[in-house]
Amino acid sequence: MDLSKISKGGQIWAGAGIVFFIASFLPWYTAEYKGVSGIGGASVDANAWGDLGFLWGSLWALLFLAGIALLVLPAFGVAVPKLPAVAYMAVAGLATVFTLLKLLIGEDDAPEFGITVDASLGLYLAIVAAAAAAFGGFMMFKESGGELNDLKDMNKLKGQFGGNTGGGTPPPPPPP
Repeated sequence: MDLSKISKGGQIWAGAGIVFFIASFLPWYTAEYKGVSGIGGASVDANAWGDLGFLWGSLWALLFLAGIALLVLPAFGVAVPKLPAVAYMAVAGLATVFTLLKLLIGEDDAPEFGITVDASLGLYLAIVAAAAAAFGGFMMFKESGGELNDLKDMNKLKGQFGGNTGGGTPPPPPPP
């Protein structure tokens, strides 16, 4: 096992991805009912794997796990497909956006019934981890020779994924 084969950005991305995965099991929201005059109250938690929806947390946790496997397995001598750094940056960036949106949108709140719904530790930890992974993805992108202007050029982005960069003459038609 040679973890030095993983770039510094990759190490940050993988570490933050592990933290995000762990945070996905912690409570993201807590709903509390105080009861009548403080008697008979109750509390319920929800995490990224529960009723919050696949798009908000569990999808990103699974994508982080897949990315971690693609980053770490080569250090153990296992041959896996190599993704371009921009893919890691995109996953972490989107995870950051969606977890921030979940915080801003929140959960249904029904104060008229004495129920309060508040964000919990897991959601805040997931946001920090996703932002750290986005930083790690950006470092991977810079370490691979990428420049910010490359993100504006669709041909360069296609080239990173092995796609046709466009331009040039098309191949001749097949013979009859």
